[in-house]
Amino acid sequence: MRLIDRLLRELPFSLGELAVLVRSAPYRYKVYEIPKRQPGQFRTIAQPSAEIKVIQRWLMENILKSLPVHRAATAYREGISIADHAKRHAKRKFLLKMDFKDFFPSITFDDVRKHLIKHKRFTDEEARLVSHLVCWRDKSQREYCLSIGAPSSPLLSNTLMYEFDKKMMAICKESKVIYSRYADDLAFSTNHRDVLRSIESSVKNVCKELDYPRLKVNPKKTVSVSRAHRKVLVGLVLTPEGAISLGREKKRLLRAKLHRFSTGALVEDEVSSLRGELAFAWSVEPSFIASLLVSFGVRVFRELELPFELE
Repeated sequence: MRLIDRLLRELPFSLGELAVLVRSAPYRYKVYEIPKRQPGQFRTIAQPSAEIKVIQRWLMENILKSLPVHRAATAYREGISIADHAKRHAKRKFLLKMDFKDFFPSITFDDVRKHLIKHKRFTDEEARLVSHLVCWRDKSQREYCLSIGAPSSPLLSNTLMYEFDKKMMAICKESKVIYSRYADDLAFSTNHRDVLRSIESSVKNVCKELDYPRLKVNPKKTVSVSRAHRKVLVGLVLTPEGAISLGREKKRLLRAKLHRFSTGALVEDEVSSLRGELAFAWSVEPSFIASLLVSFGVRVFRELELPFELE
């Protein structure tokens, strides 16, 4: 059955409505900016309309989720967290961190089209249809690309990086280096001094060799550290003992927020945020949660209705 016929049969749109949505999909985005951590810098968010989100989620469930994702990828995957990304490198002496410039916008309509033809054996017409439905028109770049804000972008970015991950994993295995990727954050670690210098060059070479996507390393974010210095990866501290930690400042803030909750000083939005932060802390450093239990008592934690079991 043709893809367009499946869309008609399984989605709540008439032929006329679907035709309009398909034709106008890359333009049905609400665009706004949010500040980055660096002063004066902003990140462009483009969220598709409700109708396009419905189509993208259908595509994710019925088409995109069967596309290959390499085991080096640790973001946007069920059962794998940011803590898993950090844990892979915690016991190594030397760490190299790199990332890509404008990661999602670097993945274009043509990249998605090529990937679908290669891995789903789609016709060019079908691949173009899907690419049209998952890309937005970035007016500043005059390009159709993935957006930060579309539900399909994270999954697509992971599968579009499959060849990159595969090539880097082979290089790292030969060099006895651990490699993992959390979205656009690349991490490499080893116990052998000076090995990571060649890995940095390898990343740039692999980017040049790829048929798609065309990625550029952000040199400002390339950092190499050893166990002699404080190692931080995706916001988590890699301790000298080979464990991962939230870090002193995050623990201090979380303890203070929990104290405010215990005195009834938090509003509902802050309580919801606290639940999420405590759940994350449990996944990263359960011993810290145990210390909070001792300090605040089980009753306070039960009032929060946390999504993990208290011992």
